[in-house]
Amino acid sequence: MLGASVLSVALLGIVVADNQPSAPTVFIERGSEFEYVVVRAPLPTEQLGVIAVAAVDAAASGGQKTTLPDVRGAEPAADPPTGWPLELPSAERGDAPFGTSEGRRKCKCSTVIGDTDRERIAVLYARREFVVGKEAGKQRMLSLRAHYHDGLVAYINGKEVARRNVGRDRDPMSTAHRLRGPEWETFAIPVTAGLLVEGKNILSIEVRPSGYLLAPSLDIELVGGGATRIIRGPLLQRVGTDEATIVFDTNLPSRGTVEYGHEPELGKSIASADGSLSTHHTVLLRGLSPNKKVHYRVAVDGDVSPTSSFHLAPAAGKPIRFAVYGDMRGGHRIHGKIVEAIVSEAPDFVIVTGDLVLRGSDLADWQRFFEVAAPLLMRVPYYPVAGNHDMGRAGDERRRMNEIFELWPGPKDRPPWGHWYSFDVADVHFVMLDSNSYRHDLQLEWLKADLAAANKSGVRAIFAAVHDGPYSRALHRGNLYAAEHYAPVLAKHGVTLVFSGHDHHYQRGEVDGLGYIVSGGGGAPLYSVRCGVRGKRRCKVDDGMKHVAKEHHYVMIEVFRDFARVCPKRPDKTPLEKCIKMRFPRRKRR
Repeated sequence: MLGASVLSVALLGIVVADNQPSAPTVFIERGSEFEYVVVRAPLPTEQLGVIAVAAVDAAASGGQKTTLPDVRGAEPAADPPTGWPLELPSAERGDAPFGTSEGRRKCKCSTVIGDTDRERIAVLYARREFVVGKEAGKQRMLSLRAHYHDGLVAYINGKEVARRNVGRDRDPMSTAHRLRGPEWETFAIPVTAGLLVEGKNILSIEVRPSGYLLAPSLDIELVGGGATRIIRGPLLQRVGTDEATIVFDTNLPSRGTVEYGHEPELGKSIASADGSLSTHHTVLLRGLSPNKKVHYRVAVDGDVSPTSSFHLAPAAGKPIRFAVYGDMRGGHRIHGKIVEAIVSEAPDFVIVTGDLVLRGSDLADWQRFFEVAAPLLMRVPYYPVAGNHDMGRAGDERRRMNEIFELWPGPKDRPPWGHWYSFDVADVHFVMLDSNSYRHDLQLEWLKADLAAANKSGVRAIFAAVHDGPYSRALHRGNLYAAEHYAPVLAKHGVTLVFSGHDHHYQRGEVDGLGYIVSGGGGAPLYSVRCGVRGKRRCKVDDGMKHVAKEHHYVMIEVFRDFARVCPKRPDKTPLEKCIKMRFPRRKRR
């Protein structure tokens, strides 16, 4: 999740109304008409000649300091339109979505706001009135749902209610901080005292492109609701033989409850955390009966989730079943099919090889991921490793995976940028590595100690997972640093398989006794094999490949006493290759 947020009603100034669920009120529909004004600027290419001339002049004058024009094509800074955000003098009118065509990308818009062959659109200012009836005093939450590129600021009746990727320098020529992905984003806006009035209200939106685009785009809708609602979850995490953690988020600070039991009638309930008001709810269910199914649902005020169920972790020595997949990265249709297939397999848990989203810095990407994965997340424990895209496409706004999920705890001395951890299911050990932190000695030293302790404890098998793995024949060709520094450690300590993603294909092989599987076929566009097959050049690294396929897939693994059965499958559950039997190295039994 995105971090616990405990806020009081008094601090937020929320208008308190009855908590009974009410039907959402649509104040502004998608595709509605807006008043709008655009700020235009020269294309960046028009400035390049001026910059070159200025550089020549500077050199000719002995290198004296010369002020160069802004490469973005900026003109002298100007204030926002007079009266903004309440008024837009001399505005045009048009229906959303607003946008332009750029290169081969055609404008999927109702209103074209400029010609990017001739100019850059630095800012789009848009304004629309909406009417709130007598229910104004009962509104507790507004949902502003926006599809935009790339930075947005929203105001209601002149009060700022949302800001994303835009600074506060008030320079109309400033670009958004980063390029956004393609998903719709929902902003949850608490209705503070005086935010809405009965009658006419004004929504004002300012949108800016990043430096990667020549114009912004925008479509938007505004919906009101009077009740507290569950907006993410429930998620099933950290499941043991007699306990489990349930996580969910709400749109308003509230007190959440989990109702549960070993029978469909439930019968027990427990409040989240210490019962204080929060938007992030974590509930630990203790004292559950081993080997029995657990039924549960979550409730907050008047909103109740559907009843779901799960089974507890197997006891030591028992067979375990788990699924592996990764690299979904916005491939929602395929990802949805894989989710459905894994749910039907009813594994004990799922390991994910990273790149769950396209841009980890986009909250919208995470919102869409949780929508698609919801049927799996509520039934099966979900344990991911951190991919490079999960941290933000360019490493910006690095989010910690244990703020997005309630993962098993890592070492106490793990730094904030680290995402490595380990856990046991039955007497099988799992090591989850962070390929973004390969070169930090802390992780490698922790790995050596963790594997030594696992072997000393007498586990029957050890598996490892990481995003950018040591071996691959697709686009990235494997990580040489991992192959030189991590793979020998994993092999030395008897790891049966290391799972990875990063390359979007399936590959299985073995190097120096260490088995590996590249499972990056969770929905993202597939990669072709680049070396070591007919028609391609020889691979630089001998990766011991035994099977490779350019297909979307997931992998089911069954762990028995002395061996594991590995079954890769397509999203329709047909075999990608025949199941493989892999024997474990001999270890001392407890």
